Amino acid sequence: MTAAAKELVELIGKLPEDKAREVVDFARFLRHQADDAAWEQIIGDACPRPKLDKFVAEALREGESEQLDTNKL
Repeated sequence: MTAAAKELVELIGKLPEDKAREVVDFARFLRHQADDAAWEQIIGDACPRPKLDKFVAEALREGESEQLDTNKL
């Protein structure tokens, strides 16, 4: 466990439950932001992706698919 994580655990332990929950929710928000930033970097990378290009070309050759019917799930 990092020093920051240890400090956070100590701080949360001293907070009322509702405030501790807010801290946890905010930490989740920050984690999702970091995940989104990582995906944006991957998507924005201009490196060639031949397997993905092949997959997309094959999917386009198959034509339109039928719309998902959530009632059939």
